[in-house]
Amino acid sequence: MSKRYYGLPSLTSLAVFEATARHLSLKQAASELNVTPGAVSHQIKALESEVGKPLFKRIHRGVELTQAGEELHFVLASSFAQMASSIDMISSGASEPTITIGATTAVAGLWLMPRMGRFLQAHPDVRLNHRVSDTPFDLARTDVDLVVRYGSGRRDGEHSVKLFSDTVVPVCSPEFAENHVVQSCEDLLAQPLLQLEGLDTGWLGWRGWFAECGVDAPRIIGPKFNNYTIALQAAEQGAGIALGWQRLIDRYLSAQRLVVLPGFRVTPPGAFYLSWSSKKEPDSSLALVRDWLVHAV
Repeated sequence: MSKRYYGLPSLTSLAVFEATARHLSLKQAASELNVTPGAVSHQIKALESEVGKPLFKRIHRGVELTQAGEELHFVLASSFAQMASSIDMISSGASEPTITIGATTAVAGLWLMPRMGRFLQAHPDVRLNHRVSDTPFDLARTDVDLVVRYGSGRRDGEHSVKLFSDTVVPVCSPEFAENHVVQSCEDLLAQPLLQLEGLDTGWLGWRGWFAECGVDAPRIIGPKFNNYTIALQAAEQGAGIALGWQRLIDRYLSAQRLVVLPGFRVTPPGAFYLSWSSKKEPDSSLALVRDWLVHAV
């Protein structure tokens, strides 16, 4: 069998999984896709075999998503929605303005996308694109209209409005917290600390976090990551302690996938801002998206 270009499972199995995850019912997914429940079950088993993890828990009245299933459905739902929007725009020959929002992978996945579904339901006529990157966005040189980023909110050629401040705390899996005694910064330094590198986000790292606590940390022990979401997943699996931005990871905390180590809390000097170019007059669509995001906090 020839290798698929993108290395993805079959689109049929992904579509079947997405419908089942949305309905949490094999029967309803089968009805939507005009196939039998047995065919739906077959596709899901094939997909689970390919990814190597169960995606659903079978319960009496239907199915529930596993953690892996939740993560896959989050990506698929947003991707299918964007594809549907693009196809609709192409087929209809629409010429309405398209608003493009830029954000880092962490902000896009943890804060922005969970809110955009509500916006699209309220404003189905507004067309949105997303640019996700951990390299800096230059509003003067890119096709991005709005950027959500951490910082001071002061940049030449930009207007900004503050979305929210955050606190940064050490987080780990419940099992890790139960099995390790961490009562001081010295105890923290003895643990594997999950570090971020290669990200131009301006975010607070472990050395800066310890400095805010008044502790010199010349040597940090622990694995390094260039993706914040992957670092959180590593913490969830017990690989060590990560720095958790509480507003961003509220879903992890509320589901107790991660827990906060008590007694440690730092408020970083910056905040999360929504920015747009001062050289372009915001049209009605941009103003609508901007104002909605400000009030969605």
